[in-house]
Amino acid sequence: MKRLGLILVLALGAAAQSDTARLLETRIVDPNQALLDIQVYTGSKVPPLGSFRTTAEWEKYGNALRQRVLDEIVYRGEAKQWRDAKTKVELLEPFASGPGYRVRQFRYEVIPGLWLPGLIYEPEKVTGLTPVVLNVNGHEGDGTATPYIQIRCMNLAKKGFYAVNPEWLGMGQMKVDGLNHYRMPQIDLTGTSGLALFHLGLRRALDVALSLPNADEHRVTVTGLSGGGWQTIFLSSLDTRVSAAMPVAGYSSYVTRAQWPDLDLGDSEQTPSDLASIADYTHLTALMAPRPIQLTYNAKDTCCFRADYAVSPLLQMAT
Repeated sequence: MKRLGLILVLALGAAAQSDTARLLETRIVDPNQALLDIQVYTGSKVPPLGSFRTTAEWEKYGNALRQRVLDEIVYRGEAKQWRDAKTKVELLEPFASGPGYRVRQFRYEVIPGLWLPGLIYEPEKVTGLTPVVLNVNGHEGDGTATPYIQIRCMNLAKKGFYAVNPEWLGMGQMKVDGLNHYRMPQIDLTGTSGLALFHLGLRRALDVALSLPNADEHRVTVTGLSGGGWQTIFLSSLDTRVSAAMPVAGYSSYVTRAQWPDLDLGDSEQTPSDLASIADYTHLTALMAPRPIQLTYNAKDTCCFRADYAVSPLLQMAT
């Protein structure tokens, strides 16, 4: 009887194992369901852009939103002191020239003790009010020495523009471990905004550009590619001294980013803490109104922000 009991126990155990294996193999939730749930949840939390009946309504809303982003996101915590700090600028004599243009170096403090270099391409002869183009770099390891950026700036200068090209944190001459873009969240953990360094780098570069002799404060354009496209919209939407903007393949809506997480998340400064709780990049695009903005995207981008999915949400909200 004991042997028979043992056989029955073993048989039942084997059957139970078989049933368990079958049950474990049964799919209850799709492997991608958790990701989809997160995408839907995060996308639904991004605030929509409202509708406005009059220009006055829009301007009141836009000015309040712009100030909220600056106060609550960009200059949160100690960054308010950085914003108000007195900083230095040094302009050097021209060191290179070509037919119709010349180039000079400059450097400026983002915050006291943190200097950024840059180049100013200027017409060979500056006469009368001169329009300004702030050329911001993307994730180019060579920074201001990148050939296509130099060619663009040279041609702008030959056409009568000031072409100001500041270096970017973590790139070119600033490509050092301590200035890696992924160090920004560590500043956030101290209770202040690491994003402020990026915005101040842009804002103070614009200060330099507008301080140039004969610079026309009513004709100021910002442009840049990829990370430069992000810099373009972030500065231009929040600083009304900018007259026009041309971001190139540099950003998309947060809702779009939730749908394309492998492509469009961007570096830390492009998805700063809490921004999406106040404003989407659709809002920032709309904040250019009534100033003109040209959105330029690639149909087959090798990186991110492809035209087929990134442009439509921006245009829909901005118009």
